[in-house]
Amino acid sequence: MALHPQLDELIHRVLPVVQDFHHKGMFSPHAATIDAAGAVAGHALTTDGSTQLSVTQAIEHFEQKFSRHASHSVIQGTGIFYHSPGIDTSGGSVSLPPASMTDECRTLVALLEHASGDSVYLLIPYSGQPPEVEYAVGKLIEKPAKIFVLKQSGESKPWWKLL
Repeated sequence: MALHPQLDELIHRVLPVVQDFHHKGMFSPHAATIDAAGAVAGHALTTDGSTQLSVTQAIEHFEQKFSRHASHSVIQGTGIFYHSPGIDTSGGSVSLPPASMTDECRTLVALLEHASGDSVYLLIPYSGQPPEVEYAVGKLIEKPAKIFVLKQSGESKPWWKLL
């Protein structure tokens, strides 16, 4: 599966940073965007110490924030990176839930989307504990878009068009 070149650039620029944090024992979600000029911007959440966000809440925050930027064509591509136990099929569908404890972390997941319509999971299984982590070859799997939701043609009709 070939990815849009901007998503490929985003992966090659951000994944080493995410892996470096992982080698240091940091498991927080990270995110990045790329604009039309190819500029990559990293995104992370910090709190004042009194507020705790779950990984799921952090992912939702990034998806909502990036959706607003995408709707105004500010960004062209996104990547949200988090750790997961791996693929879960127990609920009757396939999902990649975030790990709730570091002991469950076995897969680095990237939720990748582009304005061109590319929307994939990048799954990178790994073994070992920080700082000794070995990554396997990543796999791409198509996923439903959440950020760059393409508008259906014919959604809004001119006022003069007959129904």
